[in-house]
Amino acid sequence: MKKILVLTAITSMGVGLSAQLPLDRPTFNEVSKQMWSDPAFIKSFVGSYAPLENVEPDFSNDEKVQLKEVVAPLLAGPTQSAAIPPLEKMAASGSATAGVHFVLGTLYLQEDRMAQAEAQYVEAVKKFPRYRKALKNLSLIYMQQGDYKKALDPLSKTIDLGEVSGNAYGMLGVIHLYTEDYVAAESAYRMAVMLEPSKKDWKLGLLKAMQMQERFKEANVLLNSLLQEDPNNVDYWLFQANNYVGLERPLDAAKNLEIVERMGRAKADSVELLANIYMNSGLYDVAYSAYQRAMEKGDAKYENMYRAASALAQVGSFNEAIELVGKIRQRFPRDIQTADNIQLLVLEARSKRALGDSEGAAVILEKVVEEDPMNGQALIELALYYRNRTPEPDYQKAVFLFERAENIREVAADAYVQHAQLLVSQRKFKDAVPLLKNAQSINFREYVEDFLVRVQRAAAVL
Repeated sequence: MKKILVLTAITSMGVGLSAQLPLDRPTFNEVSKQMWSDPAFIKSFVGSYAPLENVEPDFSNDEKVQLKEVVAPLLAGPTQSAAIPPLEKMAASGSATAGVHFVLGTLYLQEDRMAQAEAQYVEAVKKFPRYRKALKNLSLIYMQQGDYKKALDPLSKTIDLGEVSGNAYGMLGVIHLYTEDYVAAESAYRMAVMLEPSKKDWKLGLLKAMQMQERFKEANVLLNSLLQEDPNNVDYWLFQANNYVGLERPLDAAKNLEIVERMGRAKADSVELLANIYMNSGLYDVAYSAYQRAMEKGDAKYENMYRAASALAQVGSFNEAIELVGKIRQRFPRDIQTADNIQLLVLEARSKRALGDSEGAAVILEKVVEEDPMNGQALIELALYYRNRTPEPDYQKAVFLFERAENIREVAADAYVQHAQLLVSQRKFKDAVPLLKNAQSINFREYVEDFLVRVQRAAAVL
């Protein structure tokens, strides 16, 4: 099964549409951190310090006395961290029961001392392998560390030991998502939704699991139902847009993204995706407007906006591409490094040349080549300027620049072809043949092969 997290081109134009739409919520790799900041979740997940009758170990008589006299008042106080030193002393005695290690581990966990919490929970489980709460919290620690494979075993044991809660099954769903077991993730999330039907995260997880199995139609049925129940839920609108992309219904996805934007909840990446959809649909003016709106968002990224400007130039919207380049410079003055600036200059020059401003393009390209002598794109663009310059082409300068570009691996094939075309225009067919063969040896292309055959015929005639 193909992963739908990758960018997928809807048309041959080259603008990517992501089948993993951005949500106005933390991503799944942040979910455990998000939930641990929720007091209600902490209470339900960690549970009380008291052992579950007939399931988890009790404290020894001596420990009960110490807990009652020293630790219990501290645990009940405003700063529970004060209970840590006496518990550390009890845990280090060598005779401590699993319960002591659990309580100490939980206090460490609440203070974000993960390594110490993990050590105490491991010790608790070592002394009492069926310690449900210790196993559960240990799993959470591994999830927070991003080790989802390691988190699976203790959480599965917790459920096998009788844990039946939406939180447990929901977190199990997260683990299965990250370990790419999407069938198991779906099953876990269905249990979580059944046990905790009001929890939005579990419904989103279920949708995600279905989506990763490319079951977009089924997911859409569920989404329609959820949107009827909660039409103001932005995440559902975004997920449905995601489904529409998967179903190759991009304009339906665009409708959803427009709704999210009108709700005032759109982020830069979702508006950018909206613009990409319009680009792929040939609605260039609308796309340009959307790109502008995306860039106004605080979370806009330079890389995405550069791709947008490149896409505009690719479809012939050169004025818009140049305008967007200018706005990019204004929006990201601190983010544009030397390499980025050169990238923008090349795009700007290419657009100016396409608009007939060859002189303006050449000025920019000369600057690029001066700053970056190994910029193959700029060398080829500048060579084309000198080749086509009116009224007097400078073929010698063009050849010099083509030869420099031929030594740069990334653009060598194109440089050979362009150089060959110059030679053909001068009727130097025999000289053009080895250049075209070099180009084909680097990157075989049918249209170049056809051109090579015609040039070889012309060379044979001479």
